[in-house]
Amino acid sequence: MASDICILLGERIREVRKARQWRQIDLAAHAGLNVIYISDLENGRKEICLRTLQAVANAFDMTITDLLAPTGL
Repeated sequence: MASDICILLGERIREVRKARQWRQIDLAAHAGLNVIYISDLENGRKEICLRTLQAVANAFDMTITDLLAPTGL
């Protein structure tokens, strides 16, 4: 199992996105981000800043706390 924080957060973002049946392009549009950046986040290749974390949480209509929770669906 992955233990790097970026990988874990990326997996969580992917989990929430798929639960909503969104494609990466859908999340990108809702969060105002580039689809390549979303892919990099989900694969643990990018570190997310707080403002971007807030944008992703807002796109999911969640709080940052809910997004960071291991099970919050």
